[in-house]
Amino acid sequence: RVGGLRRALAYGAAGVGLITTLTAMAALHPYEHVYFNALVDTKTPGALGKRYDMDYWHMATRESLEYLLARYPGDTLRVWAGKGSALTLPSSDRERIVIARNPDADFYFNNRLYYRSDAPDPPTLHKIQAYGSDIAFILAPKSDAYRGYYRAEYEDVAANGALLAHSAFDIYVHNGAIYYLSADCAPLLADAPSMAFLHIFPADPADLPADRREHGFENLDFPLAAPKSLFEGGAFFDGKCIHRRPLPDYPIERIRTGQNAATGGGYEWRADIDLAAQAVYDSIAAGDYGQPVAQSDFDVYLQGKTLAYLKENCAASDADARFFLHIFPADPADLPADGRESGFANLDFQFAAHGARIGGKCVAERELPDYAIERIRTGQFVSGEGRVWGVEFPAAR
Repeated sequence: RVGGLRRALAYGAAGVGLITTLTAMAALHPYEHVYFNALVDTKTPGALGKRYDMDYWHMATRESLEYLLARYPGDTLRVWAGKGSALTLPSSDRERIVIARNPDADFYFNNRLYYRSDAPDPPTLHKIQAYGSDIAFILAPKSDAYRGYYRAEYEDVAANGALLAHSAFDIYVHNGAIYYLSADCAPLLADAPSMAFLHIFPADPADLPADRREHGFENLDFPLAAPKSLFEGGAFFDGKCIHRRPLPDYPIERIRTGQNAATGGGYEWRADIDLAAQAVYDSIAAGDYGQPVAQSDFDVYLQGKTLAYLKENCAASDADARFFLHIFPADPADLPADGRESGFANLDFQFAAHGARIGGKCVAERELPDYAIERIRTGQFVSGEGRVWGVEFPAAR
């Protein structure tokens, strides 16, 4: 009897589970493949699409195409979508569909495979949902709503973000994210590789994920060219482009980013950004550095073993010339062997590696050697042309 009761309970539980599953799949029809079991949060609107691949097999693409065909009767539709889905349509509809895999497409379909950014969703033309989450949506990048949304974000970042580097893209940090902005991005993306590299160097290496500690940085590479970037925080509008990548919440020391060259090695472009410059600027503005120890094209400040450079009204070209920094020790024996003949330690550097443009200002910082320093000589020069400016001052104040 006990065994029979157990079997009955087991069959009953299995029956309830089967009925529950069949009921859910009936409600999902024709997208039964996005079924999740009861262990997954299917109640919170939007939760699934931010965590999981949804319409992996692109089953919703046909419904998306049918929506566009009905909304724009008689029009030829340039879409970025799977070609196979268009082949399932009647021939009269297929003739109106042009598959366009570039920023010139009028409509982009996303099946929630890659778009799991923490950024708010852009304006969508149409959504297909399951469990209250999008499994697919249509973007219309040439629509007023879409362009207006990203135009406002672009202008906000340009006005209020911290401009850290001026390269092929202007690179900003704003509201916990790194942004890539270009007022004319088509030439940048025409022949460049689709992936950009983004390497985050934390102030404390222990903050890195365990599998990245050997490398010393967290790898957040991402697609920069269309179309995939449109679903990972990127947008194209009015000839401009903007890309948003969330940054880790641990303190960051440096950022290295850019694109590898398509052929032959090297880079299409690269920026090395020292985020310590922002903290230095805040300290200068707060008066922690006192008065400059020298003034020329840049004001030069010295606090302890930190040397800082500041130019209030700074154009991108002001930071192009290489900085020279020569340290004369109080005791020449403190110099490394390769510096004893010249009598100074050479710490020349590029602004991009140790500075940032912040609100129209240029600020850079260098940590000085621990030994006692008699005097410092610094400035900028252009190779083959000579000095742009230079100053020399005693290290003791």
